[in-house]
Amino acid sequence: MLFRTSCIGSALLACALIGSPAAFAQVTSTASTATLPAPHGVFLTTPNPAIKVAPGNPITFKLQLINDTEQPERANLALAGLPKDWTYTLKGGNYDVTSAMVAPGDTGSLTLTLNPAAKAAKQDYKLDLSAKYAGGSIDLPLSVTLADLPSTGTKLVPDLPGLRGTNKTTFKYKLKLTNGSSQDALFNLDASAPPGFTTDFKQGYGTEQITGVPVKAGATQDITLEVKPPANADAGTYPIKVATIAGDQSASTQLALQVTGTADLALSGPQQRLSGQAVAGQTTTFPFTLKSTGSAEATNVTLSSSAPSGWKITFSPQALPNMAAGTDQTINVAITPSEKAIAGDYMVTIRAAADGTSTPAQFRVTVDTSTMWGIIGIGIIGLAVIVLALAVMRYGRR
Repeated sequence: MLFRTSCIGSALLACALIGSPAAFAQVTSTASTATLPAPHGVFLTTPNPAIKVAPGNPITFKLQLINDTEQPERANLALAGLPKDWTYTLKGGNYDVTSAMVAPGDTGSLTLTLNPAAKAAKQDYKLDLSAKYAGGSIDLPLSVTLADLPSTGTKLVPDLPGLRGTNKTTFKYKLKLTNGSSQDALFNLDASAPPGFTTDFKQGYGTEQITGVPVKAGATQDITLEVKPPANADAGTYPIKVATIAGDQSASTQLALQVTGTADLALSGPQQRLSGQAVAGQTTTFPFTLKSTGSAEATNVTLSSSAPSGWKITFSPQALPNMAAGTDQTINVAITPSEKAIAGDYMVTIRAAADGTSTPAQFRVTVDTSTMWGIIGIGIIGLAVIVLALAVMRYGRR
């Protein structure tokens, strides 16, 4: 009897087990899809809780104090585990702070900067930043490792280190300044150029002159250096050194500026005067002085003129194959006014030209009529008087 009852009980238990899996899965599924409650409270976070740097560099942690409650929360902040001879600053905005208050549902930003001791050992350092508020406290573990690291360093790299132009060219060098440190920094700029050269720094492609530029940690800033040579700069290559410094971060680069030189001419009249006298119909020669005043040789030099109608102007020499910089040449200018020119002042343009340059000179010519025409006139008048006198003497007696 007992055995039969036991068998019946076992059968009922087996039926119950067979029917139970469907209900168990439903419960499990419901639990797995249930929405977890959102975080609620006060939180202290940082995107980089563990930092590795080379000795001698400050370490910065960007912090966020999050208040996910329905009331303002004030948190008192304290840093524990700081090694001996290390210092730190905790800033909210531009101020050193020891506590922070955050409005409901808001986030406050803080900056923790560590300054390791000068002889700090290369090892791992564990610190703890705590925030105590009315409802409890928060601990944010931080880790700093001092170790020898491949240094990216601050770099100053020109796009084109060498440029060429004339002494009238404004040379523009594009440079990239990279802040290889872990801190934002203001870099002072300096350019060393030969005497007489002027230098100006500009940020990116801007127009304002600058003496320094801020660069964020690990970022790169574009800089333009403009160099103007003096007007009398001789042809040649000149070195330009550019340097930048921000605290213990520094970089420099060497640039080259090649002045190719320009040809230029100056033309002056006899004894530095631009006026002279001539007689109508007669040739008068005036010695002009042509100077090569540029920083490069003047080539294919030619002379030309512009004068009133009927005038004739010739040059000796008419052309020169070249003139070295700093030399001069006498040009004889033969001017023949028209025979019909009346007495007065006339303007003649004398022009000297070479490859890439030219110079004009305005020369005033005072024209006098020929004395021969005066003598002929007087002779005609005298002859007329004699004829008249003979006529009177012959026909007057009748």
